This record gives sequence, C-alpha cells and structure tokens, in this order.
Amino acid sequence: MVEKYLKNVLVASKKIFTLIQNGLDESYFDVIKVGAGGDKSTKIDLVSEEIYIKYLKSFGQIISEESGIIGEGEEKIILDPIDGSDNLISGFPYYGSSIAIKKDNLTIFSFIANFANGDFFVKSDDFYKKGNLYFEDFNLKDIEIKEYKGRIGLFEKAYANPKIVKALKDNYIKFRSPGAVALSLSYAHNVRFVLFAGKIREYDIAAGLHQCVDLNLYYNDKYILVSKSKELFDKIRKDVLKD
Repeated sequence: MVEKYLKNVLVASKKIFTLIQNGLDESYFDVIKVGAGGDKSTKIDLVSEEIYIKYLKSFGQIISEESGIIGEGEEKIILDPIDGSDNLISGFPYYGSSIAIKKDNLTIFSFIANFANGDFFVKSDDFYKKGNLYFEDFNLKDIEIKEYKGRIGLFEKAYANPKIVKALKDNYIKFRSPGAVALSLSYAHNVRFVLFAGKIREYDIAAGLHQCVDLNLYYNDKYILVSKSKELFDKIRKDVLKD
C-alpha cells in the first residue's frame, strides 16, 4: 500500500509543481473563501487540494486545511495543499505541501514537498528518502542523520515572539524565519534546529513531526523544538524557552 501512496502522491505533486513552475496568473492568488483551518483560501490552494483529492480519495478520509473533512474511510489523510501560501503569493521561494496518512491514530506515511525547488521528503515505516520533482525518476536517496555542518536554525513565527527572538540573540544562536512550518520541519536534518512557537494545528505539523522522530524532539501546545544536537536542544529548552 505504501508504494501506491507514494506513486499517487508523486503524480499529484508533480502536476501542482509543474503548474506553479509554468507561472500562475493573478487569478490564482484571489481569495475564494475562509478555509476549514481558519486561513484565507486562494485559488491555488483550492486547485492544489482538488488535484490531491483526485489521487488520494481512494485511500481514506481526507482532512484538508481548505475544505475540512472529505469522504470517509479507516485511514485519515491530513492534507495541507499549499504550505506557505503567503510566500508563494509574494514570490518568495519557500512553499510546498504536506501530507500525513494515519491509521489507528498512528502516522504510517508522510510526504512534504518544496514546490519552489522540487525537493520532497517521504517517510514510512520502511524507508525515509529525499527526491526531487524535477527528475522523471524523482532521484530518490536515503536520508541519514549525519554531522551536516548547518550554520543556521529555523524559527517559525519569530515575528510573533520577540522575547524568544531576544533570548536566541542573547545566546548567539543564529536563525532564519522562512514561513512554512511543515517545510521547515522537513529540513530539520540539515539545519541546526527548527523551532515553532504559536497555535499548533494538525495540518501544519502531522507530516513534519513524523519525519523528525529520529531527532531530539519536544512539543506541547505552545512549542515545537527539533534538533540533531542534544547539546543545542537542551540549551534552547533551558535558556531560550525556559522550559
């Protein structure tokens, strides 16, 4: 079944990736409605959702940030059709999609794509791989935890948390705030850490958390913190989050 998930997810994602890469006219940025997750849904959000629904609806019930619950089934598909919509609309190249498939409340498959550069990350119980949507064979390669010399961390929602920003600065911890939570979590194996502080919704984190289970991971109803380095992980919890 995992192979079928992956095949269909890749076909759907390649269609959305190609659509975006070919250039979107201004109508795709028009707000159509307020989505189930509470954010404004644009035409590109809804078109992407429609494509994913076509290829995923046979696997179970879809729970989408845009339209809420779609269909029925034992397996639950948590979908954010466009992660980082504001970035896409603004021409900032950091946006994608995230999908988590759950069975008996356990995530058994996750997929996160970056539609700006084609990167995607896919994980199941049997494999964890990275590929690129530019390639016909998707160029799948295994992901490993290694001493990657990343120099920055990623702090999502930094603009809304000035005290944490100051604490990071005071501790000489360098970061960026790119604005797409799932996508940032997918890059956690490359960067020094990923931190999110704010309202946590399942659409934003289900796939990302699944892909970070082999790292140092902490989350509650206010924060998510991920890092390869136990030393840095403990320092941020103690000196930045005061946890």
